[in-house]
Amino acid sequence: MSTILKFILNTPSKALDVHFTSTTSQQNNIISLSFEYLRIFSPSELSKTKANNDGSPLIPEVFHKKNVTIIAIESVGKHGYRIIFDDNHQDIFSSEELLHLSVQFEQYWPLYIKSLSTTHSREASINFKSVT
Repeated sequence: MSTILKFILNTPSKALDVHFTSTTSQQNNIISLSFEYLRIFSPSELSKTKANNDGSPLIPEVFHKKNVTIIAIESVGKHGYRIIFDDNHQDIFSSEELLHLSVQFEQYWPLYIKSLSTTHSREASINFKSVT
């Protein structure tokens, strides 16, 4: 079991640094997960996927999130933390889910990148320009 000590929103690198301690080792650890990765592999997006018959992981069908940012993190008691993204998506992440995403990054991210096509990309689907 792990306990989250603090979050640091690293806006320049678009990553969430999670500082936690493990009850099995009294050592503090830090994991860093990109905003995009957290948005794509959020618990509700993973729950929408169906299991492959061959046991390989399925990748959520969420695209165009390269520039997504986290606008707030709220404690939800024993359930974990609600992470709110600027695209109006929000989800509750437990410390175990955040650790799982960190451990599975080497497997999940390359599969996600491979799943992109000419119709689906990481880039925003609409470009906005400010007129002054």
